[in-house]
Amino acid sequence: MNPLSSLGIGSSVLNYDVIDKLRKADENAQIAPIDKKIQDNMEKQTELVGLKTMLSSLNANAKKIADYSSYLQRNANSSDESKLKVSVEAGVPVQDINIKINEIAKNSVNEIGAKFASRDAIFSKYNTTLQLFINNKEFSINISSNDTLNDVAQKIIDNTDGLVNASIMKTGTGQNAYSLMINSKETGEANNIYFGNILESQDIPSGELILNENDFNLSLIDSNGIKRRINIPLQQNAKDSTSNANFLKDTIIETLSKDLDFANLVKEGKINISLSGDGKRLIINDKRGFEISIDGEKSSSLFNKSFSGEKDTLTGFGNVSAGLISGNISIGHQDVNLGEITSPNNSREMNEKAIIEAISKIDGYSARINDNGFLVINSNKGEVSIKASEENKEALSKLGIEAGDYKDWGILESQIDIKNIQQASNASLYYNGINISRPSNVIDDIVTGVTIELLGESKDDINVNIGRNNTAIIDEIKSFVENYNTLIQKLNELTRYDEDTKIAGIFNGNSDIRTIKSSLHRALAISRFENGVNESIANYGLSFNDNGILMLDESKLQSEISANPDKVMDFFRTSKTTINGKEMQRDGIFTLVEKELDKLIGNGDSRLKLFEDNLNNDDKRLKEDKKRNLELLNSRYEIMANRFAAYDSQIAKVNNSFNSLNMMIEQSIADKKK
Repeated sequence: MNPLSSLGIGSSVLNYDVIDKLRKADENAQIAPIDKKIQDNMEKQTELVGLKTMLSSLNANAKKIADYSSYLQRNANSSDESKLKVSVEAGVPVQDINIKINEIAKNSVNEIGAKFASRDAIFSKYNTTLQLFINNKEFSINISSNDTLNDVAQKIIDNTDGLVNASIMKTGTGQNAYSLMINSKETGEANNIYFGNILESQDIPSGELILNENDFNLSLIDSNGIKRRINIPLQQNAKDSTSNANFLKDTIIETLSKDLDFANLVKEGKINISLSGDGKRLIINDKRGFEISIDGEKSSSLFNKSFSGEKDTLTGFGNVSAGLISGNISIGHQDVNLGEITSPNNSREMNEKAIIEAISKIDGYSARINDNGFLVINSNKGEVSIKASEENKEALSKLGIEAGDYKDWGILESQIDIKNIQQASNASLYYNGINISRPSNVIDDIVTGVTIELLGESKDDINVNIGRNNTAIIDEIKSFVENYNTLIQKLNELTRYDEDTKIAGIFNGNSDIRTIKSSLHRALAISRFENGVNESIANYGLSFNDNGILMLDESKLQSEISANPDKVMDFFRTSKTTINGKEMQRDGIFTLVEKELDKLIGNGDSRLKLFEDNLNNDDKRLKEDKKRNLELLNSRYEIMANRFAAYDSQIAKVNNSFNSLNMMIEQSIADKKK
């Protein structure tokens, strides 16, 4: 049995109650004062963190008020925000701008004239290739006879490099209510969408441009399906290439419009003559997909390419196989027995030659192998029909083609009727009387730092005023005043001493904390005598009341900033001044405040950082002292308990001996009485 477990049994005096009372007295004398100091230290650290946060907020205010960029804030007001919005960056010169919006930039909007019963309706029972040209890029989109309206829309989106958007709209009611819209995603002339066939010039040279007979001829298919060669005359002396390109465009349109067989084609947009986005190149477009060609003495100086032919009706997807190709297929409703025109020993080239000869014998059909080595089939009607039974489809695949009815885009376009709802165009405006053209309605390159957004055409001039934005600096000063007063009230609380209650703040008597208020007050109270006038914060609506609270007359501050912005800036922030003919740098009021705050919290050697380090060191030392004293007390009372146990055991033995003797005496007395 542990002797300490029965402590006090022998003596009824030397027990744990006595030890606990003795230990409690020692802890009150040795540990409690340390605990009180640790608690006070923790409270100081907590309050110091709060103080540093307040000082950091105040310093952020002072830095912004003392920062030159704070006085460069600008605002812009438009006299008609329904037509024009303006945003400005800091530092833009104060100015007035006059703008008249002739035309806003537009995107290309096109609608397929054919209507569909649903999004899942088959687009066309024919296979074809949709040709798109936009922003100097040409795209070929293969459309199969199984594609739905939704499939075609998605193919257009997926295969146009993010330049074109296709959407399905319910534009009507009844059985066929759905339309396919094909639009450019961006505005500007460069984003016009051209369907069908394109011939684009090189940059048209500036200077004198004279086109006499046979200098420049344009060949197109007229409304009767006849290829016509038209001479384009021009005599012009332009200063830049844009003008020459535009003059040539207008001349071609005028020439075609005078011809009865082309006039309606131009009017309906089947033939489109326009300019590239930069206005330097001419674009000739036949939406029907027919060939376009030019010739003449000066055609090569205008166009790098002189011919843009019709697109092939059917282009294969793979090479013709070598060897025997067994099977019967139908081309143009005429049967072709592939087994009869190929043999096991044939090379691929031999089979290609045999297939081309067989197709060429079909009335109106022609065939060739393109640069990729694929079979190409055309017909003079613009339609190609390929059929094969299920067991002969493998034979078709060996030719690199698929069964189906194929139509030239021009034939299909005449059936689905693509209508141009809106031409893509550049924005056109007058900016302080200067004619400006841009591809976007958001324009930020006329004056650095000024962004204008065009929302609509304006018959009248729109006035834009760019002025100083004093709201930001005034709000910063208001925030400084609020944060300053919160700090002062907190400092008063932490450093107070009440004579009646004898209650002191946690930092009463601490010079690092007590001097914060006076140092900041001193920085703010500095005045200057300049040009016969005493300058102080009172001139700008700032003052102290009797309790040291900072007051702000906002209307006075607003009035002074509006009337004398440079004067306010020079007083608040660091500025340069000339004294006795020498240029010197002079700190403003808030620069001085910023420097005082930096001394308090600015770096590793700041006063409050050193004070914080001292508190941390004191906390560490106090905790070590407490630990050491507890260890001493534990050791002392462990020894005391062991001693009490020994004494208690001896007392117990004496008590047992005395009890035995006492019993013997009592027994002897009892025997004598008998």
